[in-house]
Amino acid sequence: MPELPELELVVKTMREHALGRTVQAVVLNPKRAFVIRHPLEDFARELTGRKLVAVDRRGKFVLFGFAGEALHLVIYAMLGGRFALASRAAPELPATCFTLQFDRALDFRFLDSTMGARIYLTDSPESDVPSFGELGPDALDPALTFDVFAARLKRHRGEIKNVLRNQVFVAGIGNAYSDEILFAARIRPLRRTSTLSEDERKTLYDALRSVLRDSVATVAQQYAGKHHPLHKQDRSFMKIHARSKSVCPRCGHRISSIHSGGESTYYCRECQR
Repeated sequence: MPELPELELVVKTMREHALGRTVQAVVLNPKRAFVIRHPLEDFARELTGRKLVAVDRRGKFVLFGFAGEALHLVIYAMLGGRFALASRAAPELPATCFTLQFDRALDFRFLDSTMGARIYLTDSPESDVPSFGELGPDALDPALTFDVFAARLKRHRGEIKNVLRNQVFVAGIGNAYSDEILFAARIRPLRRTSTLSEDERKTLYDALRSVLRDSVATVAQQYAGKHHPLHKQDRSFMKIHARSKSVCPRCGHRISSIHSGGESTYYCRECQR
Protein backbone atom coordinates (compact mmCIF):
# COMPACT_ATOMS: atom_id res chain seq x y z
CA MET A 1 0.00 0.00 0.00
CA PRO A 2 1.42 3.42 -0.87
CA GLU A 3 1.90 5.44 2.30
CA LEU A 4 2.94 9.02 3.04
CA PRO A 5 6.42 8.97 1.41
CA GLU A 6 5.24 7.38 -1.85
CA LEU A 7 2.21 9.66 -2.04
CA GLU A 8 4.43 12.69 -1.50
CA LEU A 9 6.27 11.63 -4.66
CA VAL A 10 2.96 11.37 -6.52
CA VAL A 11 1.98 14.89 -5.45
CA LYS A 12 5.41 16.33 -6.28
CA THR A 13 5.52 14.70 -9.71
CA MET A 14 1.98 15.66 -10.64
CA ARG A 15 2.62 19.25 -9.61
CA GLU A 16 5.77 19.39 -11.70
CA HIS A 17 4.40 17.82 -14.88
CA ALA A 18 0.59 18.04 -14.94
CA LEU A 19 -0.44 21.16 -13.06
CA GLY A 20 -2.12 23.66 -15.37
CA ARG A 21 -2.90 21.08 -18.03
CA THR A 22 -6.40 20.40 -19.32
CA VAL A 23 -8.14 17.02 -19.39
CA GLN A 24 -8.95 16.40 -23.05
CA ALA A 25 -10.57 13.00 -22.52
CA VAL A 26 -11.25 10.39 -19.85
CA VAL A 27 -10.74 6.74 -20.81
CA LEU A 28 -12.40 4.12 -18.60
CA ASN A 29 -11.60 0.43 -18.41
CA PRO A 30 -15.09 -1.10 -18.03
CA LYS A 31 -13.66 -4.20 -16.33
CA ARG A 32 -11.95 -2.15 -13.61
CA ALA A 33 -13.76 1.16 -13.45
CA PHE A 34 -16.05 -0.01 -10.64
CA VAL A 35 -13.43 1.30 -8.18
CA ILE A 36 -14.94 4.71 -9.07
CA ARG A 37 -17.70 5.66 -6.61
CA HIS A 38 -19.45 7.91 -9.11
CA PRO A 39 -21.68 7.32 -12.16
CA LEU A 40 -19.17 6.54 -14.89
CA GLU A 41 -20.75 8.66 -17.63
CA ASP A 42 -20.87 11.63 -15.27
CA PHE A 43 -17.30 10.95 -14.14
CA ALA A 44 -15.97 11.23 -17.68
CA ARG A 45 -18.19 14.15 -18.64
CA GLU A 46 -17.50 16.24 -15.54
CA LEU A 47 -13.71 15.91 -15.82
CA THR A 48 -13.37 16.46 -19.57
CA GLY A 49 -12.30 20.01 -20.38
CA ARG A 50 -11.24 20.77 -16.82
CA LYS A 51 -7.85 22.29 -15.99
CA LEU A 52 -5.87 20.72 -13.14
CA VAL A 53 -5.14 23.53 -10.69
CA ALA A 54 -4.15 21.74 -7.46
CA VAL A 55 -2.67 18.45 -6.29
CA ASP A 56 -2.58 17.77 -2.56
CA ARG A 57 -2.31 14.94 -0.07
CA ARG A 58 -4.19 14.42 3.17
CA GLY A 59 -3.03 11.33 4.98
CA LYS A 60 -3.24 8.51 2.43
CA PHE A 61 -5.70 10.36 0.19
CA VAL A 62 -4.52 12.21 -2.93
CA LEU A 63 -6.72 15.09 -4.08
CA PHE A 64 -6.78 16.62 -7.55
CA GLY A 65 -8.47 20.02 -7.76
CA PHE A 66 -9.93 21.34 -11.03
CA ALA A 67 -10.80 24.83 -12.24
CA GLY A 68 -14.38 26.01 -12.51
CA GLU A 69 -16.97 24.94 -10.01
CA ALA A 70 -15.36 23.33 -6.97
CA LEU A 71 -14.53 19.75 -7.95
CA HIS A 72 -12.12 17.27 -6.40
CA LEU A 73 -10.97 13.89 -7.67
CA VAL A 74 -10.13 12.02 -4.47
CA ILE A 75 -8.10 8.80 -4.67
CA TYR A 76 -7.62 6.36 -1.81
CA ALA A 77 -5.24 3.80 -3.30
CA MET A 78 -5.67 1.13 -0.60
CA LEU A 79 -3.53 -2.02 -1.02
CA GLY A 80 -2.98 -2.36 -4.76
CA GLY A 81 -3.55 1.15 -6.12
CA ARG A 82 -0.72 2.75 -8.09
CA PHE A 83 -0.28 5.96 -10.06
CA ALA A 84 1.38 6.44 -13.43
CA LEU A 85 2.22 9.51 -15.48
CA ALA A 86 3.17 8.56 -19.00
CA SER A 87 3.38 9.58 -22.61
CA ARG A 88 0.21 8.78 -24.52
CA ALA A 89 2.27 6.43 -26.70
CA ALA A 90 3.40 4.31 -23.71
CA PRO A 91 1.74 0.87 -23.55
CA GLU A 92 -1.17 0.65 -21.15
CA LEU A 93 -0.66 -1.75 -18.26
CA PRO A 94 -3.39 -4.39 -17.71
CA ALA A 95 -4.33 -3.11 -14.24
CA THR A 96 -5.27 0.37 -15.51
CA CYS A 97 -8.69 1.47 -14.20
CA PHE A 98 -8.95 4.86 -15.86
CA THR A 99 -6.84 7.42 -17.68
CA LEU A 100 -6.99 11.21 -17.71
CA GLN A 101 -5.64 12.31 -21.08
CA PHE A 102 -4.10 15.75 -20.67
CA ASP A 103 -3.04 18.10 -23.42
CA ARG A 104 0.40 17.67 -25.02
CA ALA A 105 -0.07 13.87 -25.06
CA LEU A 106 0.45 13.34 -21.33
CA ASP A 107 -1.59 10.65 -19.57
CA PHE A 108 -2.35 10.21 -15.90
CA ARG A 109 -3.26 6.57 -15.30
CA PHE A 110 -4.58 4.93 -12.15
CA LEU A 111 -3.89 1.22 -11.76
CA ASP A 112 -5.15 -1.27 -9.19
CA SER A 113 -4.15 -4.92 -9.17
CA THR A 114 -6.42 -5.83 -6.25
CA MET A 115 -9.46 -3.68 -7.14
CA GLY A 116 -9.76 -2.35 -3.61
CA ALA A 117 -9.16 1.33 -4.30
CA ARG A 118 -11.81 4.00 -3.81
CA ILE A 119 -12.17 6.88 -6.25
CA TYR A 120 -14.52 9.81 -5.62
CA LEU A 121 -15.53 12.89 -7.60
CA THR A 122 -17.06 15.46 -5.29
CA ASP A 123 -17.27 19.11 -4.36
CA SER A 124 -17.21 18.20 -0.66
CA PRO A 125 -14.65 15.53 0.35
CA GLU A 126 -15.28 16.14 4.04
CA SER A 127 -18.88 14.96 3.77
CA ASP A 128 -18.86 12.68 0.70
CA VAL A 129 -15.70 10.59 1.20
CA PRO A 130 -16.01 8.00 3.98
CA SER A 131 -13.50 8.49 6.83
CA PHE A 132 -12.01 11.61 5.20
CA GLY A 133 -13.60 13.95 7.70
CA GLU A 134 -12.35 11.82 10.60
CA LEU A 135 -8.66 12.02 9.71
CA GLY A 136 -6.28 13.07 12.42
CA PRO A 137 -3.42 15.51 11.83
CA ASP A 138 -1.02 14.56 9.08
CA ALA A 139 2.04 12.75 10.39
CA LEU A 140 4.33 15.47 9.00
CA ASP A 141 2.12 18.44 9.82
CA PRO A 142 4.26 21.07 11.61
CA ALA A 143 1.31 21.59 13.96
CA LEU A 144 1.77 18.02 15.22
CA THR A 145 4.18 18.95 17.99
CA PHE A 146 5.31 16.49 20.63
CA ASP A 147 2.80 17.88 23.11
CA VAL A 148 -0.05 17.37 20.63
CA PHE A 149 1.25 13.89 19.77
CA ALA A 150 1.53 12.88 23.43
CA ALA A 151 -1.96 14.16 24.25
CA ARG A 152 -3.44 12.20 21.34
CA LEU A 153 -1.49 9.10 22.36
CA LYS A 154 -3.11 9.18 25.79
CA ARG A 155 -6.56 9.06 24.14
CA HIS A 156 -5.76 6.09 21.86
CA ARG A 157 -5.33 2.85 23.73
CA GLY A 158 -4.15 -0.49 22.40
CA GLU A 159 -1.06 -1.96 20.74
CA ILE A 160 1.24 0.79 19.58
CA LYS A 161 1.52 -0.41 15.98
CA ASN A 162 -2.25 -0.44 15.59
CA VAL A 163 -2.42 3.06 17.03
CA LEU A 164 0.23 4.37 14.60
CA ARG A 165 -1.78 2.92 11.70
CA ASN A 166 -5.03 4.42 12.94
CA GLN A 167 -5.74 7.33 10.59
CA VAL A 168 -7.82 9.03 13.27
CA PHE A 169 -4.74 9.18 15.50
CA VAL A 170 -2.38 10.55 12.84
CA ALA A 171 -2.84 10.29 9.08
CA GLY A 172 -0.46 8.86 6.51
CA ILE A 173 1.18 5.87 8.23
CA GLY A 174 0.43 2.28 7.24
CA ASN A 175 1.80 -1.19 7.84
CA ALA A 176 5.28 -0.76 6.38
CA TYR A 177 6.31 2.57 7.84
CA SER A 178 4.91 1.78 11.27
CA ASP A 179 7.40 -1.13 11.38
CA GLU A 180 10.23 1.23 10.46
CA ILE A 181 9.20 3.87 12.99
CA LEU A 182 8.97 1.37 15.85
CA PHE A 183 12.33 -0.13 14.91
CA ALA A 184 13.93 3.32 14.97
CA ALA A 185 12.31 3.97 18.38
CA ARG A 186 13.37 0.51 19.73
CA ILE A 187 9.78 -0.20 20.75
CA ARG A 188 8.05 -3.55 20.17
CA PRO A 189 4.94 -3.28 18.01
CA LEU A 190 2.82 -5.28 20.48
CA ARG A 191 3.52 -2.91 23.40
CA ARG A 192 0.41 -1.14 24.65
CA THR A 193 0.44 2.64 24.57
CA SER A 194 -0.32 2.77 28.30
CA THR A 195 3.05 1.11 29.06
CA LEU A 196 5.17 3.76 27.32
CA SER A 197 7.21 6.05 29.52
CA GLU A 198 7.52 9.78 28.84
CA ASP A 199 10.99 9.21 27.36
CA GLU A 200 9.65 6.44 25.12
CA ARG A 201 6.82 8.65 23.89
CA LYS A 202 9.34 11.36 22.97
CA THR A 203 11.59 8.82 21.26
CA LEU A 204 8.61 7.50 19.32
CA TYR A 205 7.63 10.99 18.21
CA ASP A 206 11.18 11.78 17.06
CA ALA A 207 11.37 8.45 15.21
CA LEU A 208 8.06 9.09 13.46
CA ARG A 209 9.25 12.46 12.16
CA SER A 210 12.76 11.38 11.18
CA VAL A 211 11.78 8.10 9.51
CA LEU A 212 9.07 9.74 7.41
CA ARG A 213 11.18 12.76 6.45
CA ASP A 214 14.15 10.57 5.51
CA SER A 215 11.89 8.23 3.56
CA VAL A 216 10.30 11.09 1.61
CA ALA A 217 13.80 12.20 0.59
CA THR A 218 14.93 8.65 -0.24
CA VAL A 219 11.88 7.86 -2.38
CA ALA A 220 12.33 11.12 -4.29
CA GLN A 221 16.01 10.34 -4.83
CA GLN A 222 15.23 6.82 -6.07
CA TYR A 223 13.20 8.22 -8.94
CA ALA A 224 15.22 11.36 -9.68
CA GLY A 225 15.84 11.64 -13.41
CA LYS A 226 13.56 8.73 -14.28
CA HIS A 227 10.51 9.13 -16.49
CA HIS A 228 7.52 9.31 -14.15
CA PRO A 229 7.75 5.71 -12.77
CA LEU A 230 5.05 6.28 -10.19
CA HIS A 231 3.46 2.86 -10.54
CA LYS A 232 6.56 1.14 -9.16
CA GLN A 233 7.25 0.94 -5.44
CA ASP A 234 10.82 0.33 -4.29
CA ARG A 235 11.19 -0.17 -0.55
CA SER A 236 14.60 -1.81 -0.66
CA PHE A 237 15.91 0.94 1.63
CA MET A 238 13.77 -0.21 4.55
CA LYS A 239 15.71 -1.56 7.51
CA ILE A 240 13.28 -4.13 8.93
CA HIS A 241 9.95 -4.29 7.11
CA ALA A 242 9.61 -7.43 4.92
CA ARG A 243 13.03 -8.69 6.00
CA SER A 244 12.07 -11.81 7.94
CA LYS A 245 14.93 -13.82 6.40
CA SER A 246 17.52 -11.24 7.42
CA VAL A 247 19.22 -10.20 10.65
CA CYS A 248 18.72 -6.97 12.54
CA PRO A 249 21.01 -4.27 11.10
CA ARG A 250 21.47 -2.86 14.60
CA CYS A 251 22.23 -5.89 16.79
CA GLY A 252 22.53 -8.88 14.45
CA HIS A 253 19.63 -10.81 15.98
CA ARG A 254 17.26 -12.62 13.61
CA ILE A 255 14.30 -10.48 12.55
CA SER A 256 10.94 -11.85 13.74
CA SER A 257 7.61 -11.62 11.93
CA ILE A 258 3.98 -11.98 12.93
CA HIS A 259 1.27 -12.60 10.36
CA SER A 260 -2.29 -11.54 11.10
CA GLY A 261 -5.25 -10.49 8.97
CA GLY A 262 -3.34 -10.75 5.72
CA GLU A 263 -0.59 -8.37 6.87
CA SER A 264 2.78 -8.91 8.50
CA THR A 265 4.64 -7.17 11.30
CA TYR A 266 8.44 -7.24 11.45
CA TYR A 267 10.56 -6.44 14.49
CA CYS A 268 13.65 -7.42 16.46
CA ARG A 269 13.06 -9.31 19.69
CA GLU A 270 16.49 -8.35 20.98
CA CYS A 271 16.66 -4.57 20.63
CA GLN A 272 12.98 -3.59 20.48
CA ARG A 273 11.54 -3.60 24.00
